[in-house]
Amino acid sequence: MLQQTQVDTVLPYYERFLEAYPTVEDLAAASLDEVLSLWSGLGYYSRARNMHKTANQVASAGSFPLDIKGLRQLSGVGEYMAGAIASIALGLDVATVDGNIARVMARVHADAGPRKNMWAHAGEHLPGGRAGDYNQALMDLGARICRPRSAKCELCPIGAHCQAYKEGRVGEFPPPKKKREVPEVSMLAQLFEREGRVLLARRQDSGLWGGLWEFPAIEHPGAIPDEAAAAAAWTSAFVVPLHQGPLVFERRHVLTHRVYHYRLTVGLGAEPSGLGPYTEFAWMDAEGWGRVGLSALTAKALVAAALKSD
Repeated sequence: MLQQTQVDTVLPYYERFLEAYPTVEDLAAASLDEVLSLWSGLGYYSRARNMHKTANQVASAGSFPLDIKGLRQLSGVGEYMAGAIASIALGLDVATVDGNIARVMARVHADAGPRKNMWAHAGEHLPGGRAGDYNQALMDLGARICRPRSAKCELCPIGAHCQAYKEGRVGEFPPPKKKREVPEVSMLAQLFEREGRVLLARRQDSGLWGGLWEFPAIEHPGAIPDEAAAAAAWTSAFVVPLHQGPLVFERRHVLTHRVYHYRLTVGLGAEPSGLGPYTEFAWMDAEGWGRVGLSALTAKALVAAALKSD
């Protein structure tokens, strides 16, 4: 949960998860929809899918793996997480490097090199028998003192050993990454209603918003397509003509790797006949969509649709 997300944001989700799934077996027995529902709003949903897969792996094996090799075989556990778990939870003498630790090492050694260099530096300083404390201390040092901007060097407990500080070049390490151009995508969704329920569609399990439910939609690179292009794309995906009614909800939704231009209109024509990019459709009322995973964008669109109905 703490990957790419601040502690204050995570805490209420963490507490709800522990209450719902006090053991790994409880999590493994839950459906993916239940897990994604509890995760809704936290973002980066591949974390929830990986956690659910890992719970099933551990439950099937009967125990957690107790070494780096075994940890790396769990879904979603990469080099950093394996090192953190091994040192903090298992007491193994291994280093780990996240963004905070990499920044500390880059500055201490005035090293503008790649991440593998930071792993080597972190390993050089590792104190036997205290790896867990060491790794956590470096994470906190990077988060609170050795910050990306406005580093508090005068408060740093290891400032005397920091080469970048001695050279007056703290701001140069690590070197800035080249900014990537963020693609813009339009998303044209339709609201179909029937007896107090709305039609929702479940996305494929992989990829962005994998396994989550949303209003049936087509995606198009760039700006919202013109009427003819939208109609052709909708018919191709769902095997029925597109008939757009009044606008219900519109939002520019910014993610780290793309920007969505979202538009939800009332569906005046027939509901989708083909699945298009989805795995299934379902008619849901408020109780129903409260039990499944929704992205923050879809949750806001649902609120707008409910207000429209009122």
